[in-house]
Amino acid sequence: MADRRIYAGYYRRYDSKLIYVVTVAKDADTSEEMVVWTPATYSEKHTYYTTSKQSFCESVLVGGVRRPKFKRQTQMRVLDSVVESFEAEGFFRSPRKADDHINDEYDIWCRPCAASYYEYAKKLCEGYRFSLSKYELCVREKRYIGISKEDFRELKSDLAFLKSCLKTVLNDYASYFEERFVTGLSIRKYAEAHNLNRGSVDHLQRKFFTALAQALKERDEAEGRNRLREN
Repeated sequence: MADRRIYAGYYRRYDSKLIYVVTVAKDADTSEEMVVWTPATYSEKHTYYTTSKQSFCESVLVGGVRRPKFKRQTQMRVLDSVVESFEAEGFFRSPRKADDHINDEYDIWCRPCAASYYEYAKKLCEGYRFSLSKYELCVREKRYIGISKEDFRELKSDLAFLKSCLKTVLNDYASYFEERFVTGLSIRKYAEAHNLNRGSVDHLQRKFFTALAQALKERDEAEGRNRLREN
């Protein structure tokens, strides 16, 4: 299995720990291929580790059953903001094939898992285009595709709430949201388009996520429920 191709993206270790593979590099002395990865956490600060590709591709015995040491999580979408964070730390973006994610709307959609309203707000925005395409697909086909009935209700509720907020209490951020999360501009490209530095855009984004998080919290309090849940 050492000839197995390793892609940048999410992998689940045999002990259930989720990691993100950044790239594959070669040891300068031995030329052995090494997998560079980091634990997949909500922290903006990354700690990087290396595992030889040979070891990465091995299988292990777990409860008497042989399993891959690391299993690729193809259902987990890699957001541009995640890639940008690694680029900011000196890693280069892996080129995508021309047909990558051509059928995004058919991927599986699950409700955001977040331990805080700030994280919920962040995931709601970063996954907006996929969520909207999933909603439109189900409405167009008049059936649930890659989503449960219960999750579809939550998806519809989130999209309607976000749209309402951007027209009212978060109207000051409407144009920012449109460019960043509808058009899909990266933070760098948004900064260039508005003659801003990255730090200014990061600050604007934090303010927006904080304001949306407060609105989400107030929604839950008004409805007497809590949408937060751990991964």
